[in-house]
Amino acid sequence: MQRGALLILGLWIAAPARAQSTDEVARLARLVEAQQAQIARLEARLNAIDAGKAIAVAPPAPQAETLTAAQNQYHGRAPLGQALPSDAHPPSLDARLARIERLQRDGVQVDWSKGTPEFASADGNFTFRPRGRILIDLGTTTGSSVPSRNITATRARSLRLGLEGTIGKHLSYVLEGDFANNDVTIKSAYLAWTTRFLGQQTEFALGNRLNDRGLDGSSGTISVPFLERNVVAQGIIPARGFFGLGAAARVYGSHWHVGVQVSGDDINNASTSSDSRTIAARAHWNPVKTANWLVHLGAWGFNEKIAGDVVRPVRSIAIGGFYNDNLRVLPGDFAHATRGNGYGAEFALFHRTLWASAEAGARDLRKGSGEAAHHSAWSLATGWFLTGETPPYLARGGVWSRPKVLQPVTSGGSGALELAARYEEIDYSDSPLAGRGTAATLGVNWYLNNFTRLQLNAIDWTITSPSGTGMASDHGQSLVGRAQIAF
Repeated sequence: MQRGALLILGLWIAAPARAQSTDEVARLARLVEAQQAQIARLEARLNAIDAGKAIAVAPPAPQAETLTAAQNQYHGRAPLGQALPSDAHPPSLDARLARIERLQRDGVQVDWSKGTPEFASADGNFTFRPRGRILIDLGTTTGSSVPSRNITATRARSLRLGLEGTIGKHLSYVLEGDFANNDVTIKSAYLAWTTRFLGQQTEFALGNRLNDRGLDGSSGTISVPFLERNVVAQGIIPARGFFGLGAAARVYGSHWHVGVQVSGDDINNASTSSDSRTIAARAHWNPVKTANWLVHLGAWGFNEKIAGDVVRPVRSIAIGGFYNDNLRVLPGDFAHATRGNGYGAEFALFHRTLWASAEAGARDLRKGSGEAAHHSAWSLATGWFLTGETPPYLARGGVWSRPKVLQPVTSGGSGALELAARYEEIDYSDSPLAGRGTAATLGVNWYLNNFTRLQLNAIDWTITSPSGTGMASDHGQSLVGRAQIAF
């Protein structure tokens, strides 16, 4: 009887473990079946497109139910992480296929949803769209102990015109020219091939492309919540700047992405000597992504070999707005640097209409003689959409995007209103004759529609200048407004 009782007790204890193991195997089997079904649907859609006909393919039921629940909960708002795609991160393959099928079915050849006409062939294999932006600033600075800094002025922050398009299902191109700071330059100029690698969407690009470096640094000026990117993005940067001419590859998962880039100088660099060489990488992950919560984690780094003709490997920082060239954190004198390393980390939290972010980074420069300099920067920011929109964060690439305005002014609504605050600090003082700076910013963004925005930033700044300039520390306030249209 005792042996029988022990046998029954052992079977009773082991039963839940066997049931759990059986449930886990069943769950994995269902997951594999779902992935096989998705691959089959994509292949069917591609075959139908190649045959010149459109088919209606419904998404998997669980995904459709999830999106519907999220949309109902947000009363029409975009789910967290699903803002409009940014210029630097084009739509996924699924979105491209759906668009080609719609064009084949409906015969649509002109689309105005992005603010300018996008022309497409009937089969969707060729598209063309002009793109551009107009950013006009008006600012005033007061309170400075240096009279030349207390100015009121206007500035064309960026006047950009370009084009983009696709050729077939995989090849795309972008070309843009920009007038800013009284100079004309080429910005984005690249070809990209989008395909699948190991079951994930993968993009290969050749040309001049924006860095993949930090939450703000990887996003366009037209997308970040403030007038300018934070000091981490502005100051912890390779000598070549925000753009580099070379090759890049990015792999996108459902909740993550990894990107690498090898590049020389910016495309606008004078070709009188060898280029600098920069190897950079960035990865981001969304460990939490639900209807109400989204968490962003990221890390990045770069290694650079600096060319001999680089006179200034460190950038001055416009701490009170780009309109005032007299108000900058000085980069100091660290000429003839031969190599450098930069690295940083990023964190962001999104909850319905609220968001918060933190970024930090550092850069080490070294000369051939062994002399070194260490620079650092960090930033904390938060924001709130009063009108109910979800924060414009694109989870696919871990970047800022453009919000989906619920009631556009152009349709008789009130637009979208966002309040934002940021505190940031950058320290160049390890270099000779270099300074430090801090800034506290309160911002208001009024989005008239998905591509038009009015901004106002009030900035309380402090800069410490190097000794010998006549002013050890200075403090003041800047008020800067911007009218922006980006299409």
